[in-house]
Amino acid sequence: MEERPSPAAPSSRRRLLLALAAVVLVALVAVSVLVRGDDEEPGGSAAAATQSSTPATETEPSLGSTDPGAQATPPAEDPQPVVDELPPSQPAVPLDQPAAAGDGITASVASVEAIDGTGQGRGNVSGPALRVTVRITNGTDDTADLGGVAVDLTHGSDAVPASPLDDPSQAPFSGSLEPGDSAEGVYVFSVPRDDRDTVTVSVGHRAGAPFMVFTGSAG
Repeated sequence: MEERPSPAAPSSRRRLLLALAAVVLVALVAVSVLVRGDDEEPGGSAAAATQSSTPATETEPSLGSTDPGAQATPPAEDPQPVVDELPPSQPAVPLDQPAAAGDGITASVASVEAIDGTGQGRGNVSGPALRVTVRITNGTDDTADLGGVAVDLTHGSDAVPASPLDDPSQAPFSGSLEPGDSAEGVYVFSVPRDDRDTVTVSVGHRAGAPFMVFTGSAG
């Protein structure tokens, strides 16, 4: 007698196939999860999203920025002009007459002496010279500073500047002068003997004050 297969066999085979399909499905799901986890590395898309949502930091304005809040560089100050011009001079008076500066100070040429000057120091040459004594009187109510007194001399029709001579007899003005007082200063200049018919002495008692000018013959 033939033996027929049991009717339960097909049912067992179907359950086996379903179980295998379930295992394969679980494996696919697991692989999908692993792949997705590798793509989402730390600092990846999340960091990018955070960075894109963070506002850009303001940069400092450059030197050429037109931003009204930017600190502008102050312009360089123009250098003060150098003044090369001498102060104005009062009209010349004779050598034996007093002159006024116009601010209460007066001056006069006390004497002009012809000497054989003795040069001392570098650049000084001994020879014919004129020793000029100048007297200054303080007619103001304030003490006058004599440290800035300047005395110059020219000679000849061409007004040639005379070179100061560091002679032992010179005694330039110094110190101060009280109101109502007078003081004298002695200056020595190299002047040729044959060019003394016209001599001009200029006296400035302070910077910026007009020169008091004296002219005449010292021959």
